Amino acid sequence: MSRILHTADWHLGARLIEHDRSEEHARFLAWLLEQITEQKPNLLIIAGDVFDSANPPQQALTQYYEFLAGVSRTQTEVLVVGGNHDSALTLNAPRDLLRALKIRVVGSAPEDHREALLDLGDVVVCAVPYLRERDVRRASAGQTSEEVAAQMREGIRDHYRQIFDHACSLAQGRPVVATGHLTAVGVHSSESERSIQIGNLGAVTADCFSGFAYIALGHLHRPQSVGGNDHIRYSGSPIALGFDETDAPKQVLLVTTTKSDKIEIRPIPVPCSRRMLRVNCLLDELPARLAAIIPTENELAPWLEITVDDGANHPDLDLRVRSALGTSPAAILKILAPRPADAQENAEAAFSGRTLAEIKPEEVFAERLRREGIDVTTDEAKALTATFAELLTIMQDEATGTPEEVAR
Repeated sequence: MSRILHTADWHLGARLIEHDRSEEHARFLAWLLEQITEQKPNLLIIAGDVFDSANPPQQALTQYYEFLAGVSRTQTEVLVVGGNHDSALTLNAPRDLLRALKIRVVGSAPEDHREALLDLGDVVVCAVPYLRERDVRRASAGQTSEEVAAQMREGIRDHYRQIFDHACSLAQGRPVVATGHLTAVGVHSSESERSIQIGNLGAVTADCFSGFAYIALGHLHRPQSVGGNDHIRYSGSPIALGFDETDAPKQVLLVTTTKSDKIEIRPIPVPCSRRMLRVNCLLDELPARLAAIIPTENELAPWLEITVDDGANHPDLDLRVRSALGTSPAAILKILAPRPADAQENAEAAFSGRTLAEIKPEEVFAERLRREGIDVTTDEAKALTATFAELLTIMQDEATGTPEEVAR
């Protein structure tokens, strides 16, 4: 019997509308170390997006290494795989040293699948990180977006089939578990996720993982299974990374495997250290609504997204909303006011109230198409958008890959 603790999408170093998240991450990591001590799992899987950016701040790196040092003092092994936000170079740099501490790091897909196998005794684990386009297909000129998507799907499927075959040779009938950092068909995404551009076009179905006893996935911030298959799971992020995740439970997953290939999955709720609340009301109602938001003991100050939905034009809206906060310890991060439908037609209105970090590149490209008089629903626009997505993916992969990968 093996016990595996599955988590993902920490996004250490992340900020929300220029507000620091390090204290929330510190509390989560301290709690997770307590769970490891209490639950005594054989393996901790971190399924990608350890960091929020390819060049994480020093504080984020410190949190990461101090946590790993804490786990190394237990009997639990660790497997870290790279995500689309991670730099493979940053993750892989200390991997030889970390391996001596029972910590395996697979920042990018190795050429030899056997290098990505971990034998725990009762179970064999396949370490599959975020698969970049160059890992699963060779680009050819003149391909349509549909052809690219089909090749991506087939390439990802082949990667899992090949590594499964190698794992089965090693496992000799024992259960085989795998990781992944990708988008699957039929899942629920969040606003805070960066699209895996071509990977989204090649989103895989559950049968891609046929034969595996459990698939520990990362990338999506809401915990969920894939295609009704309980053994194919996204653990979700441990903290809410956007206001649209306020209704999503945060958890890690404790997976117990047996030699008979049966598994038990138990979600362990992550304590919420900071509430992120959406308040939608009339301007006159706001003081009473805000007064009712009282932090509990040891809770960090709540963060608020305020929507004033009275249809009126308030030139001094920001001042009036912030004045309504009074002496409350809560912080207002975003103030919104619904716009008339006809105001949505121009980019200034569409992007109003949003920071640059909240606007996705594909939104800007779509707006550029509209300004050039190109209907975004036409075949021409779809082809241009697919080409833009491919170029954006290449740029992102070069920013997060190793020098050897970029050279390839």
